[in-house]
Amino acid sequence: MRGWEYLDTDPVLPSRWRYGTIHQGGPGVAKNLISGDVPTPDGPRQAYVFDHEQAGRLNSVLVAVQVQGQLPAAVELRLPSAPLPDDAGLDLLEPVGLRYAFVSDAEAVRPLLTKRLAGASDAVGDDIELLWAEESWVLATAPLDASTDRLQDLLADLAEVATALEQGQNARHRLGK
Repeated sequence: MRGWEYLDTDPVLPSRWRYGTIHQGGPGVAKNLISGDVPTPDGPRQAYVFDHEQAGRLNSVLVAVQVQGQLPAAVELRLPSAPLPDDAGLDLLEPVGLRYAFVSDAEAVRPLLTKRLAGASDAVGDDIELLWAEESWVLATAPLDASTDRLQDLLADLAEVATALEQGQNARHRLGK
């Protein structure tokens, strides 16, 4: 993560998202925020990594990677071991690899749930119970004790999830949905 920018605290950044752990405990505050670009074959993607503080305590490390373009709806991909979402606006749609997809709009999201997305989300690993996508971001929560190497791997994994979503989105547009 050489060349990335560091900020002690950002009380606003987490409020740009509303699903995943943001919904569960409120936007909270980004602590020890680093921001920069993740290199990919398609060019760099903006990314953030920060300790996520909610209700005055650090709960997880939140990792976010930008998607090119706006997604049509939100999707949470949860391992069976993860707690069910408490958001009334999300419905269980179907399994995606080893994870279950909870979505805000089934018709809009279904074309994005491809085999490539299943493979990319499975590759994230079982230490990451929850990953989600909303607006133009793919996000995941990692344990507070995640190593720098693990977080770098997670950034690369989320970039692959973003690419899979973009390809599903492009196919959706070609089909006129």
